[in-house]
Amino acid sequence: MPRVIQVLPPGLVNQIAAGEVVERPASVVKELVENALDAGARQVQVEVEEGGLALVRVTDDGCGMSSDDALLALERHATSKLRDAAGLEAIATLGFRGEALPAIASVARMRLDTCDGAEGAPGTRLVLEGGRLVERGAVARPRGTTIEVRDLFFNTPARRKFMRAPASEAGHVSEAVLRVALAHPEVGFTLRSAGRVALGSPAGAALRERAVAALGREAARHLLELSGERGEVRIRGVLTAPDHSEATSRALYLFVNGRYVRDRAASHAVLRAYAGTLPQGRFPAGLLFIELPLDRVDVNVHPQKLEVRFAEARAVQDALFHTVAEALRTAPWLRHRPAEAAGPSDGPGAGGATAPDGAVAVPTAAEAPALVASVLAEARALHGGPPPPLPGSNTSFAFPLPAAAGEPARAAGYFGSLRYVGQHARTYLLCEAPGGALVVIDQHASHERLLFQRLREAWRARRLPVQPLLVPEVVTLPPGPARAVEGAIDELRALGLDVEPFGGDAFAVKGAPAALGGVELTPLLVDLAQQLEQLDRGSALDQAVHDLLATMACHSAVRAHQELAPEEARSLLDGLDSVDFKARCPHGRPVVFELSLYDLERRVGRR
Repeated sequence: MPRVIQVLPPGLVNQIAAGEVVERPASVVKELVENALDAGARQVQVEVEEGGLALVRVTDDGCGMSSDDALLALERHATSKLRDAAGLEAIATLGFRGEALPAIASVARMRLDTCDGAEGAPGTRLVLEGGRLVERGAVARPRGTTIEVRDLFFNTPARRKFMRAPASEAGHVSEAVLRVALAHPEVGFTLRSAGRVALGSPAGAALRERAVAALGREAARHLLELSGERGEVRIRGVLTAPDHSEATSRALYLFVNGRYVRDRAASHAVLRAYAGTLPQGRFPAGLLFIELPLDRVDVNVHPQKLEVRFAEARAVQDALFHTVAEALRTAPWLRHRPAEAAGPSDGPGAGGATAPDGAVAVPTAAEAPALVASVLAEARALHGGPPPPLPGSNTSFAFPLPAAAGEPARAAGYFGSLRYVGQHARTYLLCEAPGGALVVIDQHASHERLLFQRLREAWRARRLPVQPLLVPEVVTLPPGPARAVEGAIDELRALGLDVEPFGGDAFAVKGAPAALGGVELTPLLVDLAQQLEQLDRGSALDQAVHDLLATMACHSAVRAHQELAPEEARSLLDGLDSVDFKARCPHGRPVVFELSLYDLERRVGRR
């Protein structure tokens, strides 16, 4: 018997559509708050009970609606924000599809009170149950709209049983309101959950104030402001310095033209800028606002409008990378220690002392070592003048060069001001800072950072020497990575790897950077090929530059458990002041931490 095709009833169609728009109570809050903003609201109040499953109420002071418009707004695809297909090419509002209100009404008991403020005209009240209009009348209220949603999913128990505990749903609601509040500081927001104020942000609140609500007070202490423009793309916002990191990437908020979005490629561009400054598996936190012409971004690609498609995605990624990298590069590498970190009886000579001549106090031992820097993995403008001398493949130190004739001597920086005490476990340099603080420096990590900086400067100036191999080393790769290497031969040669195709999936390595010394080239090329295959070409080159130079520096640096003469330790300390990347090695490991004299004396009972 043939199957009978039939048209679904409107009520069932609305419930199916609601499954795309209304995922949970937070989805209801998001859609209603966005409607309030599109209506020009300057104050938005949100109330929820039982995480929004029992009640969601959103009140705004926007333009409101007339009685006829309010009734029409409950029809699917009825909207005041879009007129024709051409409007899809430059959407300036948060909503535009006309699906939210009918979708929400179809799976809940909803009451809508609205007034457009027209002289002599009363407000309008509409009551619906499961999408069906059960009451229509007049109501006295000021200009604006209040939408009350009760018993969400009461008529779709299969959906309701997948909801989480009220506390969990309340957390999602808070996150939804917070995301909108971050993007619209000109609007005041209040969220009440179970009768208590969960979020309160007045209109005109500074970005840093709202960042505290999003990131927490600890992360907010480490924020760096950034702003940049590249072509048609403008980037602004705040990000944490590498001395603070998160276990996940959830604390990195991205906004495109005032709309919160999730974009893995854009997030990856931010992480590339942090290359070598964060430990493995750690992520920055912050708020980044991307602004570009409306016709260069398509927001109609996700049911809940959480994803967008850029006309030129690479241009956006480049703008993010360079803006973040520049902000990290030009920021102070060590943070001032906050006043509350000092002991109550601290004074001159008691811990927390400032370093001389512009040096900055290092964080306490309880804080992560600070490095506000970024390894710029793309070729920036070439530096003028000859690069610093390149290290060899042995572990001897390159002593700092004397100042050129007519060039003023470099003032002693933080590391130059330290008094070298000795070596601990043949791995750590122990020093005394002005004021008596104890400074501990990892000799391998610090030397690796110093060598990495010099190698990178030489690479930028295209003065990275290549050592020809007496007998070329033949490396065979899997098909995918082999094709990636074929497409990046020129880039590999710029890195100092002289690679040529050798037939099939084999390649002959005829030369390597002189500083690599005895490094095995086969696993190095295999890893590089796999990286080139997995990432887009530009990103792979960025990471490849960083990884290769980091490997060279690591193999050339002094090792742990290697004894150093005092003059070698002194040379290392003085050399660290000549680079702008000091507190972490290129692999993200800490280089230095400080224990104040106050903390030291407290631990031995003198305080």
